[in-house]
Amino acid sequence: MSRRLLWLSIPFKEPYTTAAGAVTTRELVVLRVEREGAVGYGEAAPFEPYDGIAISDVARVLQERRFPTAYPQVHAADEMAFLDLEGRRLGVPVAEAEESSVPVNFTLAGTTPEHVAASAAAAVAEGYDCFKLKVGLADDEARVAAVRDAIGPDALLRLDANGAWSPRDALERIGRLASYGLQLVEQPCATLGGLATVRRSCAVPIAADESVHSAGDVEAAARAEACDMIAVKLAPMGGLNAARAALEAARAAAIEPYLSSTLDGPWGIAAALQLAAAEQISLHCGLATLGLFDAAIARVLPSPKGGRMEVPAGPGLGVDVTDEAIHEVLVREL
Repeated sequence: MSRRLLWLSIPFKEPYTTAAGAVTTRELVVLRVEREGAVGYGEAAPFEPYDGIAISDVARVLQERRFPTAYPQVHAADEMAFLDLEGRRLGVPVAEAEESSVPVNFTLAGTTPEHVAASAAAAVAEGYDCFKLKVGLADDEARVAAVRDAIGPDALLRLDANGAWSPRDALERIGRLASYGLQLVEQPCATLGGLATVRRSCAVPIAADESVHSAGDVEAAARAEACDMIAVKLAPMGGLNAARAALEAARAAAIEPYLSSTLDGPWGIAAALQLAAAEQISLHCGLATLGLFDAAIARVLPSPKGGRMEVPAGPGLGVDVTDEAIHEVLVREL
């Protein structure tokens, strides 16, 4: 068995802006394992503006292979790489899909009303019928209005505040924006208590994201009556099996789950697609994020068509990335 660690830096087509600020590149640490000619890949995908975890800390733990670790992204990378490897050795996918494609939302990354409206209009022409817009910025209402005008009255519109608002601010802002027809607001406040306060007085459905990182967190969210939906992400959950447990906990509590991305690379997206299809997730998933990047590695999976993404059939994760595509974004081998 051989192991290699690859530090990648993938550029965005344009700065990715949230309430926490703007970033221009997405850094990942990728674990490559090889046995008897079969190769598997797994991603460690912390995103410091989202989870407060530095990529360098995760890289160090992966180098030293110190288990257990407090970093779920390390477990996610380790599990994903070995599942990919074994799937390829056996000729089977990591997760047996029940569907051939998964409905996905289009993430709007622009910072001005004109920019997000143009992006939304282009996505409508490509067949998308669900859109997610980052809020918690100064001109939220103007951008929400511009997007709704661009996508028409029937398309689904989600807002994501990334925990930027206090409960009082969230209620005031959601109340003002609700007239634009919202499917849900994701993580309006930072804590489950804040989400519960907002949900009690808000007609718009509330989704939890940053405050839910395990099946136990899902159960806590249910006890607090904090949310109507939950975004499940492989990296902060700690991998496919932990994410599957969170999906099961959500459904047991009558909370609707959907899979989403922490701006993952192609291996993380493939794993989430397989899991979403295996678990027959019906809500649009936030997995159409590779199109935000400007690199060959972001084009190894088929682009969404008609608002749906094709599920890689395997073997393993079903992702084949050339050495050239990896070297284009390789910072260094650890």
